[in-house]
Amino acid sequence: MTSRRELKNYAKQAMSGKYGILILAFVAVQALALISSMISSALFPGEETIDIVLSYAFTFILTLLINVVAAGMNYMYLNIARGKAYSLNDLFYFYRHHPDRVIVAGFFMAVLNLLTMLPYTIYSNANLPGEDASVEVLITWLYTGVVLMIVGMIVYQILVIPLEMTYYILADKPELKSTEAMKESLEMMHGNFGRYLMLKISFIPLMFLSVFTFYIALLWIFPYMAMTEVMFYRDLTGELKVQKEEEERVARDYVNPMFDSYSQSEQPQEDQTHPQQFWSVTGDSSVASDENKEVQNNAASENTQDSLYGSVENNRTTQDNPYDSSESKEVQDSLQSQTIPEEEEDNEPKPWDEYFNSLK
Repeated sequence: MTSRRELKNYAKQAMSGKYGILILAFVAVQALALISSMISSALFPGEETIDIVLSYAFTFILTLLINVVAAGMNYMYLNIARGKAYSLNDLFYFYRHHPDRVIVAGFFMAVLNLLTMLPYTIYSNANLPGEDASVEVLITWLYTGVVLMIVGMIVYQILVIPLEMTYYILADKPELKSTEAMKESLEMMHGNFGRYLMLKISFIPLMFLSVFTFYIALLWIFPYMAMTEVMFYRDLTGELKVQKEEEERVARDYVNPMFDSYSQSEQPQEDQTHPQQFWSVTGDSSVASDENKEVQNNAASENTQDSLYGSVENNRTTQDNPYDSSESKEVQDSLQSQTIPEEEEDNEPKPWDEYFNSLK
């Protein structure tokens, strides 16, 4: 299980150098949603009940179509996270691959969103202040509407969590039906609901800080959130675990190329020595050592015989040449008897003797 910090680090690594296309895809999806709302307001500008109902119905249909593009954005994020090829054409991936399944899954989510936002919708339209309403009435209406909207959004985000992985599953398994993908998402999120909720809550401080950038930072925060959710999905499928093990193996090989890639416990059975084989090997080694000792003893006896044979030969040569020793003694005595002749003293008068005698 990967921690939130690690998931965010993986998301940052995947987004590095790709912020432009990620932000552009996010802006494109949000622009489509804004355009659909503007078209709905232009087609049904009245304040009558029928106009309001038709406006919401038209917006609902456009939302289903835009959800197909939003699912394509998730597909593009998934490709980026996996290091695969990606482009803005990925936004229309599901329009080319079973768009009906995405529409059906999006229909359930849109209905859930409609139900959670229904109190806000009813209150904001039924209690719309008139032109002569006081400031206090306007503030009360606005405050109550904002509270209902925030509560509806929070409830929707909580209820839709079990279905959050549906689009990713459809991207990986296009052969599944929408209901099967939603069922698999429910099973995948079982036991991970709180963990995913805390992951979403961890981004709230960044959203508050975006106020100081006049909400421009949201262009980076929302793609960052989406990429982190992709990493959460990859963690549930086990991809991140495999990636982490591969990174650790590469790091070990880089530090020590001779490092064994798997431990002794992971070695095949044929590489492990059986106890019986161990004892048989030990017995063979003992026999080999005895043979080596016998060879060494034979070599030692042969050397002893050679030395004895050599001494006998020397004695034999001495007996065969008895004069060699006597002759050597005579030579040594003659050398010792010879002495170096002493130098004769020179008594002849020298020229300088007369000089020294005159001085006396």
